[in-house]
Amino acid sequence: MEERKILVVDDSTDFLILLTTLLKFHKIKVDGVTSPEEALPLCQERKYSLIISDYMMETTNGLEFCEQVRKTGLNRDVPMILITSKNLEPDELDVLSSLSLTYIRKPVMPNELYRKITDMLGRNA
Repeated sequence: MEERKILVVDDSTDFLILLTTLLKFHKIKVDGVTSPEEALPLCQERKYSLIISDYMMETTNGLEFCEQVRKTGLNRDVPMILITSKNLEPDELDVLSSLSLTYIRKPVMPNELYRKITDMLGRNA
């Protein structure tokens, strides 16, 4: 069976630690980085089962990051979850739809997020 690994991108170190700890607790392998600039080279080198990204980050926002990943070969078709605290505009929702992205609103409940992750990975929670 293919090893499942998730990439988490969030510029909040606290949230990144929380999320990677949650995934590791559930025996899911995870790479966690604090910027899209760190994540893009990983997306060129490694195949992920799922990518989770914060929307609002200092340099590149999560939506732009996801668009960039969709242009690369290795993770082009990987499911992605965008986590946001903002109210998304209709044009942003259109882009989410065109990129086949799912989003979750903050505050994120760990059980809800884990359930969404396992659903997207095709596992039973």
